[in-house]
Amino acid sequence: MRHLKLRIWTIIFIGLDLLSKYVFYNFKYLNETTLIRPVLNKGISRSLPVPYLIIIGITIIGIVAFFWLFIKKKINRIIASLLIAGTIGNLVDRIIYGGVRDFINVNIFNFPIFNLADTMLCIGVFIRILVVMLEKKK
Repeated sequence: MRHLKLRIWTIIFIGLDLLSKYVFYNFKYLNETTLIRPVLNKGISRSLPVPYLIIIGITIIGIVAFFWLFIKKKINRIIASLLIAGTIGNLVDRIIYGGVRDFINVNIFNFPIFNLADTMLCIGVFIRILVVMLEKKK
């Protein structure tokens, strides 16, 4: 039962990510908006080509590191859940599809197409930065 809430939040976040990818890749009528553009990203950010095994290795190291930071009380449960779920969500895609299913296209400043897992990772990092900044003000 140790870390049960972390597991529950992580599973919920992974489920939301995989469900969103399923919906936006399998229901074609949703693909016809300017904000939705399904793309399979076989590289890393902005499709930068990196060997598959290196990406998988870095991903696994990331998952272990996020869990370790949580255990050492360096990040809280929600931040850990967001980071772990975002990483696992994209890892599942890489293993099953050979790349990450991106679909959110904001069309500003040549912004890259992304997915919910990427958003979770960014939110987790952003919250952590805010926490660190607030702690330094005390």
